[in-house]
Amino acid sequence: KCPQSLIAPLIQIVIDETRKSCKKQPIACGFNPSDNAYEPLKLMQTVMAKTNEICLRYLDNSMLCSLPSPGLPHNVVSMYAAKNKRRRMEDRHVVIHDLNTMFNIQEASPSSYYAIFDGHAGHDAAAYSSAHLHQFLAESKHFVANPEQALRDAFCKTDALFIDKCNVERFTSGTTAVCALLRSKEKTLYIAWVGDSQALLVNQGRVLQCVNPHKPCRGDERERIEKQGGYVCYWGTWRVNGQLAVSRAIGDAEYKPYVIAVPDIREIPLDGGEDFLILACDGLWDFLSEDDAAKAVYNMVCQY
Repeated sequence: KCPQSLIAPLIQIVIDETRKSCKKQPIACGFNPSDNAYEPLKLMQTVMAKTNEICLRYLDNSMLCSLPSPGLPHNVVSMYAAKNKRRRMEDRHVVIHDLNTMFNIQEASPSSYYAIFDGHAGHDAAAYSSAHLHQFLAESKHFVANPEQALRDAFCKTDALFIDKCNVERFTSGTTAVCALLRSKEKTLYIAWVGDSQALLVNQGRVLQCVNPHKPCRGDERERIEKQGGYVCYWGTWRVNGQLAVSRAIGDAEYKPYVIAVPDIREIPLDGGEDFLILACDGLWDFLSEDDAAKAVYNMVCQY
């Protein structure tokens, strides 16, 4: 129930104070010198304790004046996720209305970030990507002046570091990803993706599919895979090495180098007539047409 305008500033404070604690008392925060890494559970406990401490601090009304005043209204967002018949939920989504404040970026134009991660063969890749891709995006030296390169770097860094974890912890999962970076003052939307999750931009009834999905049946993707020494065959659908139904993804260590995480990126100028953007995985698009999806959103908006 935290007001949207306070979420980003509070997260920034949590990040800054947690980093100070880790620098001052690394062992107490979970750092293991023999592994040169933090123990995830202990670090999580440190972050949660710091979050509770900060939220309790700002229950004191006299402290609220130290937080920034609310900015422009955020976009209205609706989210839904269903695991259907799977034993565990493997997908993740991320909504960050104010990426700049969260990471204390003062030079860049105001940026909002929205993402869908459709995991397969486990939840680890989607969970890792949802936790880190926006961080690597904000930390990129290109974030301010070249968002496309920043997105490309963030995807590749997320994949490389997750593959390192796979080699240590024997993870086998992968995830598709579709990310939207909105720079509203510049009237520009950036869509970056790997795999077959898609983004639909609707402008006064006109539907624009922003994504060309990465599937093994695409001629250019098949050619790339075969040049790398892999193969594409049909088994219910077209698959990489007879197994994987997407040709690009984060993770999927056993399918490297055929399945890459280099995203395609589309820059879309906005004219102010846009009504909404739909980000969704193939669980929606396999059963609902683009026009029907747009009509469903329009109908729901009219009802409420």
